[in-house]
Amino acid sequence: MDGKDTVAPPLECMLRWSGKKASRFLIVSAFNVAFGQGLLVLAYSWLGWSFAVSNGASVAIGAGPAYVLTRYWAWEKQSKNHLVKEVLPFGGLVFLGLIVSTVATGIANTYSEAQVVLNLVNLASFGLIWVCKFLLLDRFMFGGDPEALEPAL
Repeated sequence: MDGKDTVAPPLECMLRWSGKKASRFLIVSAFNVAFGQGLLVLAYSWLGWSFAVSNGASVAIGAGPAYVLTRYWAWEKQSKNHLVKEVLPFGGLVFLGLIVSTVATGIANTYSEAQVVLNLVNLASFGLIWVCKFLLLDRFMFGGDPEALEPAL
């Protein structure tokens, strides 16, 4: 028996599981981007709201679907929701995204009122937070113990 037989299968299994979560989180994030950007366009261009109010509304409306899709589909959690360990920290990450994107778009709005510029700045703001968010969700909120996920480990 060589070292490859003892080390590779558990490592491959862990990478497969992490890759699955990352792929699903990316899909959920893409949905949330499309949903949120659509709400921004609706509120800012069609309803005439300020960009800050439009941004707040789109983030608030999108937070629920984002949580549900992330928890139940991306991380495949089926247990009861935990207010202190999951819901509130997820809400905190959403609020962080709201603050960063609102400040960034507020700065951008002093230079341009073009819808596309403000949407791109908004998107870039959430993009900066995305990687950190994935790591925090996986490590502290939804990830759990990798050994408990796959018996092969």
